[in-house]
Amino acid sequence: MLRTITVKANFTDEEKAFWIDQCQHANSLINCAIYETKQKYYSWLKEQENAFTTYWRGDELRQGWKIYKSTTTYPELDKILKDNPHYKAMAAQAAQQTLKTVAESITGYNGLVNLYYLLGGDRPSLPQYRKKGGLAAVTFPSQLLRYVEGYIIPPISRETKPELITDVKLFLPEFIDSDWIKEVTVRPNFGELWIDWVIDDGKSVIVVNPNLDYTQAWSFDHGGNNWLTGVSTLGESFIIDGRRLRSMNQGYARLVAKYKQGKPEFYWDSNLDRIQLKRNNQMRDAINKAARFIINRCLNDRIGNIVIGWNKGQKDGINLGKRNNQNFVVIPTGRLIERLKQLCPEYGIKLTTTEESYTSKASFLDDDFLPKYGEKPTCWESSGERVERGLFKTKKGFVVNADCNGAANIAKKVATQLGLVLVKVCRGTLTVPHRYDLFHDLKKTFRRKLRSVSLDHVVTSV
Repeated sequence: MLRTITVKANFTDEEKAFWIDQCQHANSLINCAIYETKQKYYSWLKEQENAFTTYWRGDELRQGWKIYKSTTTYPELDKILKDNPHYKAMAAQAAQQTLKTVAESITGYNGLVNLYYLLGGDRPSLPQYRKKGGLAAVTFPSQLLRYVEGYIIPPISRETKPELITDVKLFLPEFIDSDWIKEVTVRPNFGELWIDWVIDDGKSVIVVNPNLDYTQAWSFDHGGNNWLTGVSTLGESFIIDGRRLRSMNQGYARLVAKYKQGKPEFYWDSNLDRIQLKRNNQMRDAINKAARFIINRCLNDRIGNIVIGWNKGQKDGINLGKRNNQNFVVIPTGRLIERLKQLCPEYGIKLTTTEESYTSKASFLDDDFLPKYGEKPTCWESSGERVERGLFKTKKGFVVNADCNGAANIAKKVATQLGLVLVKVCRGTLTVPHRYDLFHDLKKTFRRKLRSVSLDHVVTSV
């Protein structure tokens, strides 16, 4: 199974100088490739009749070239730039990988041209130049990498080798076998250098895990203060608290506003880089902890399904007010779903996302009908109502947790599709969920305890 392991690089000053030089050459090579692409494109346009035209941009009439596809390919770029000093300063295969990224951008541009003539919209443009003197990623395929005593030795060009004053090597993490490596990338990120190890650990995707029950599921409703509220078909429930995440985002927003006070709109500096990197690391840490806890909980309970309510694009252009937007939109639920998509196939767990319209309004205990968005009958009414923030009152007067009610309704939406049995989801399940704090309650010992129990039930291949 292919995966990418990202590790912060710990280079000496001499090694760091070498890698910064290589990243600068990669950046310049990309700009050279874009220049050659544009020269060929506009030279061809000038040879065409009626290629210069007028067009509307909103209410403004503009003049410019018609939109055509670019015919530049990777082999052409490689042939043209083979004698370029930036190409020669890099290892040949690393330079070729850099040019392939430009070719992929051109392919993406050509796809946008097709969509532009089919659907209209904004005019696509050729890839833009990168900042002069900036840094770009340097990638090495596995063919020329050498393993020596716990280190990977990357190839170095003949032009650069005589100028080296130190050996260049990449420390291989202990949990990565050298035979697994498919590709290594050294890339800049917020003023630091990181190493991406692309590996294939030989594990296969588990389609069906015989130790899991696929008639059972954990369903999740996402929100702000209660980031994830889970209800299982076995009659259990919990809440992963989101107030700490909200606080982190508020602190990040305050610091950014403080540093940018009195500055131009697009002002940015190294202090803001440091603040943003810290915030990104915190969000990534929360995503990994939450995903691992959910997976381990499923394995521990021998549950084969995870269901998450998610309306694609629901956070785009949402208007809940300035404060609520800051508390809800920046919570990285979409990234959590992507992380679960990566982890679930390793254990044979099935992940299902479903639209969650009317799950918060309908009463699960009263067995309300759940229409899809835009298909609600004119006579539809909920049997219960939200009496307070976080509390839902059913038709019979029972008061349950509103988010648990929503999570149960999410499971109900796909119960027929997945063959779920919901008879154990009762009033007690929806009333007293256990609350977990990712950064305090879910200590390493707790997560490892769950994992040690759950891994006994996992088959290695199917």
